[in-house]
Amino acid sequence: MGQEHIEIHLPSRLWYIEPVLAFLKQLAQQIGFCQQRIADIQLAIDEICGNAIEHGSEGDDKGIAISIDVNDHQLDILVRDKGTRDRGSWLTAEKLEEISQRRAPDRERGHGIYMVEELSDEVKMEPNSFGGTDVRVRFSLSTDEQRRRDTNPSNKPDD
Repeated sequence: MGQEHIEIHLPSRLWYIEPVLAFLKQLAQQIGFCQQRIADIQLAIDEICGNAIEHGSEGDDKGIAISIDVNDHQLDILVRDKGTRDRGSWLTAEKLEEISQRRAPDRERGHGIYMVEELSDEVKMEPNSFGGTDVRVRFSLSTDEQRRRDTNPSNKPDD
């Protein structure tokens, strides 16, 4: 598989996230990710998309955009919201500082981005030119996953 680029646009409704997660599962299986890693990918993207809808576009007709760059050893995923009329980007300086300190927030809610950092290989969050937030996340095959994939021609990951 060479480098491929996929674009998905979703309305600002949480129930549209589930089909994207099913698609990512199939894509990750084809690349050779193990089942646990696929579950990590789905959980992280569910959280990022939920944040984008809840904090960055809920109630708006703007929706969110998901860009996926895929090759034979990694998934690079960008989730972009366009901000809300009253709040703009949900990614404040305080939130970035909290995340950079790699600690969960003191509140009951707000642990999702911390969790995404723990589940993924790389995360980058930044305000975008639309007044919203871009969250980029990378998942790479481990050496063991690559070895299993290369010795398993059916591309079905082991558990």
